[in-house]
Amino acid sequence: MNRYLTGAFAPLDRESTEYALPVEGRLPDELDGLFTQIGPAPAGRPRRALDRTYPWFMQDGMVSGVRLRQGEAVWFRNRWVRSRRAARALGEPPAPGPRHFPIDTVNTNVVAHHGVLLALVESGCLPVQLTETLDSVRYTDLGGQLPRGFAAHPKVDPATGELHALAYSPLRRWAEHVVVSPAGRVIRNDRVDLGGRPLLHDIALTPRHVVFLDLPVRFDLRRGMAGRFPYHWSDRHQARIGMLPRSGGPVRWIAIDPGFVYHLVGAEEAADGGLLVRGLRYERLFDDRAADPLGRPATLWEWHAAAGAGHATARPLHDRAHELPRSDPRLTGRPHRYYYAVAGDTAGGDRSGLLRFDLHHCEAEIHDLDPGVISGELVFVPRTADGPETDGWLLHFRTDLAAGATALVVREAADLAGDPVAVVDLPVRVPAGAHSSWIAAHEWRDLR
Repeated sequence: MNRYLTGAFAPLDRESTEYALPVEGRLPDELDGLFTQIGPAPAGRPRRALDRTYPWFMQDGMVSGVRLRQGEAVWFRNRWVRSRRAARALGEPPAPGPRHFPIDTVNTNVVAHHGVLLALVESGCLPVQLTETLDSVRYTDLGGQLPRGFAAHPKVDPATGELHALAYSPLRRWAEHVVVSPAGRVIRNDRVDLGGRPLLHDIALTPRHVVFLDLPVRFDLRRGMAGRFPYHWSDRHQARIGMLPRSGGPVRWIAIDPGFVYHLVGAEEAADGGLLVRGLRYERLFDDRAADPLGRPATLWEWHAAAGAGHATARPLHDRAHELPRSDPRLTGRPHRYYYAVAGDTAGGDRSGLLRFDLHHCEAEIHDLDPGVISGELVFVPRTADGPETDGWLLHFRTDLAAGATALVVREAADLAGDPVAVVDLPVRVPAGAHSSWIAAHEWRDLR
């Protein structure tokens, strides 16, 4: 059996709804919202379960969520996103709406913007609008404003309220910089020439630029036609950083040494007029020796592109493997000191840890979890709108593999190794997934 069908990744066979969840400790009254996780999980019998190339990234999307309100865990739900394939397996009609792409699986991220809750995926397909109870409403092009697809990792600039995305597709050799206003209007949709078909998972913002990485993992049609993950390492491609002016204009390309990065920690306009970019770097990935999407460790690196330089210098900042970096959302697009991540094995291993990294001192504080206990993505939720950077909570799903049980854990962000503030026991084990999100209640007040 492929390891993405066992252990932490073992899929569920049903949807669940449970009310009035048991809570150990005390949930802060300020936490009024929805904690979600989305990830790949087959809705029917998994195909190629005994094949080492089982394509976990391409499986049906399942969203799990816990509603917190007034110090109570009101409910837990898990729902498959109603793509054509998932709906067929469930014996239901698929969600209506346009797709703009042959494959309509949505399984990577959940965001709220202009009062709408959206499930996202990259590489061509449109988002799926969800209800506040995680049911699929429709595939949406935002009222006809998205002529093609969208992206899995958009970023909201808290200074403007604008949502920035870099939408790409293997059907095109270019991407689109899409900017959505706080009112839900697409106010920019600029073409970004790529000269190829790379995998572009994440972006970073600075006050003047959208920053992304064009790396040697490229679309491979033959692999896709064979039912395998369709992106593969290419030694022929020059890895590079793209600096896209937010005001419009051509991309400035900066060459870097080969490697692969799913997630950027952030980017800053440097004092010398250049750029600093930080991300979690894999030496190689998606080649014939490392086809497993999470099969090698990622560590923190920094790239410095001096003003006018054509090639960035790179240096490792820490040697502890970690993934899924998250920082204070109030500082998106601005310099920040701390970020949080999952340390250790993120590929179905039997233990993990919680990490807080201090970028000012290049120091990692790590709290190792017990053997057989793993963590999902940590999400920082600020206590107030204008408090210090560490003044808030960390929320994450924690799974005990031996017990087959998952809990939602709430921690003080400033006390990583301390006892949790609250632990909410969930009625089912939540499989390891892609991204987690905190959606404050006011963010969906206009949902219809």
